[in-house]
Amino acid sequence: MDRKALLAIVLSTILIIAFQILFIHPPEPPPEGTGQPPPEGAPPPASDGAIAIPQAPAADAGEALPVAPGAPAEEEEAGSRIIEVATPLYEMEIDTRGASIRQVRLLRFPGKEKRPVELVAAGAPGGLGLLLETGEGEVDLRGAVFRSDEDGVRLTHPEEGGEIVLEKRLASGVAVRRTYRFRADSYRIDVEQTIEGAAGAPKVFSYRLLWEPGIAFTEENRDEEKREMAAVTSLAGKAVRDPAGKVKEEEPVERTGDVRFAALKNKYFAIALLPAKDSGALVRIRRIAGEERVSLDVKMPIASAGKEEARIGLYAGPLDMDLLKSEAVGLEGMIDLGWSVIRPISSLTLAVMKFLYKYVPNYGVVILLITLLTKLLFYHLTHKSLKSMKDMQRIQGQVSALREKLKGDAQRLNKEMMALYKREKVNPLSGCLPMLLQMPVFIALYQVLQRTIALRKAPFVSWIDDLSRPDVLADLPFSLPFLGSHLSLLPLLMGVSMIVQQKMTTIDPRQKAMIYMMPILFTGLFYRLPSGLVLYWLANNVLSIGQQYLMNRGDEKNAVRAEAATAGGEEKPNGRNRNKATGRGRKERPPTKETT
Repeated sequence: MDRKALLAIVLSTILIIAFQILFIHPPEPPPEGTGQPPPEGAPPPASDGAIAIPQAPAADAGEALPVAPGAPAEEEEAGSRIIEVATPLYEMEIDTRGASIRQVRLLRFPGKEKRPVELVAAGAPGGLGLLLETGEGEVDLRGAVFRSDEDGVRLTHPEEGGEIVLEKRLASGVAVRRTYRFRADSYRIDVEQTIEGAAGAPKVFSYRLLWEPGIAFTEENRDEEKREMAAVTSLAGKAVRDPAGKVKEEEPVERTGDVRFAALKNKYFAIALLPAKDSGALVRIRRIAGEERVSLDVKMPIASAGKEEARIGLYAGPLDMDLLKSEAVGLEGMIDLGWSVIRPISSLTLAVMKFLYKYVPNYGVVILLITLLTKLLFYHLTHKSLKSMKDMQRIQGQVSALREKLKGDAQRLNKEMMALYKREKVNPLSGCLPMLLQMPVFIALYQVLQRTIALRKAPFVSWIDDLSRPDVLADLPFSLPFLGSHLSLLPLLMGVSMIVQQKMTTIDPRQKAMIYMMPILFTGLFYRLPSGLVLYWLANNVLSIGQQYLMNRGDEKNAVRAEAATAGGEEKPNGRNRNKATGRGRKERPPTKETT
């Protein structure tokens, strides 16, 4: 084995070990709940799946309350109730205590145990709690019970709409009125809020909307989803991402300056607050104690004295590119499609996938079609790359001989190498340059296949029932290091295809070990990646094998023709004179005086 092969194996081994350590961890047993544990004293979830309402004060549930020390909070009141909202897209529970949102269930997205995805963790405090900042300090309304005449809202037709009004008049004379407006065909909820002070009431300078529960884990692979947990704030149209893992518990992150939205996201879903334009909002992002999730609150000043009317948008739904774009505030920036250079290619790839899905309603087949399209797009570049690699392998013996002969004279070695490349018409860069040109497309495909919600729970064939997760052909009675306790067939087929490909391209016997080492390493690397991504790589390998086969066959035919031309055009086994067909080896002219 030469030094290059050995170095490649060592580097690949380091790469796969680093990848496994940094990005892939052994699976955790599924948690019994869906997020943070319920607070002490809180009742357990009801057997029918409805979320129980904690009877303890909201201040005891979850993280410490961000209230100024000594602030006069409204006393806890009894008699709260849940108002249920049902649309074709989601179900929502609104608690009259604090006029807050207790739960959002997305009906079109199955979650754990095939129940609808729940965006609020069980036992967590309600979302959209309200604090008022007055001349006498902050007033906490999260424990106050609002009055409402509504029993619930049920929307069935797309054009339908509905609303829930909640009101509260404080002892100090400040009145708060909040109206939730719903549409049957949208994940957006409009929240209108009026804060009005009576004569003699303390002046309200600003208010804060708190989304304390964060966003719940919704996927089975919690370790993978943990890396996607983040807060995203749009500042002057630019999405700023704060990964949950980088927000310290003792150091909240503040974002301000033309805030268009402030959102919490996991891998496939998001909850976003959309304040009005030029609201002067200040966003504060906090780490939830003991968890790798974050909460946020939005502080907004009150411009006019006496009465404040504000309209805030609330989006609670999937990270679907088309739905997010329809809000026209840049919510699509929450989807991480790669670096700014890669993002346009990723967006184009996603658009093509959705277009093809309209005609071929199977994302596995769509991935195969995308693979075929990219292979056709880069066919000539790949052909040049393969030919260059083959040429380099053909002259490898001469290169090694020169290095051995001139190993003490670097200047002359370079000169002789350049002369050899020129004489053999080989460009050493032409092998990797086409691959470099294709890399942005491959990276874009990786980003799309890794993060698009379209592949979530999307089946392909038989055992491949979720293209966003590894395919599981069978569960093993034991756990394999780095691989887990399941048997995945697609990565194994991909490894076999790589061996076939390597055998077709490797002619130097000193690189024989690489035929098996690289496929083994890549099989381990891909073993726990989403099956949609592995399917793409497998299909690409199969098409590359086909292209290599056609190229090798063409080379063999050319070699036979050249040999026949040298031999003077002998008859071929099929009785056809190849020289006649190719025009080579024609009968030479009789010697002339000049040639003699």
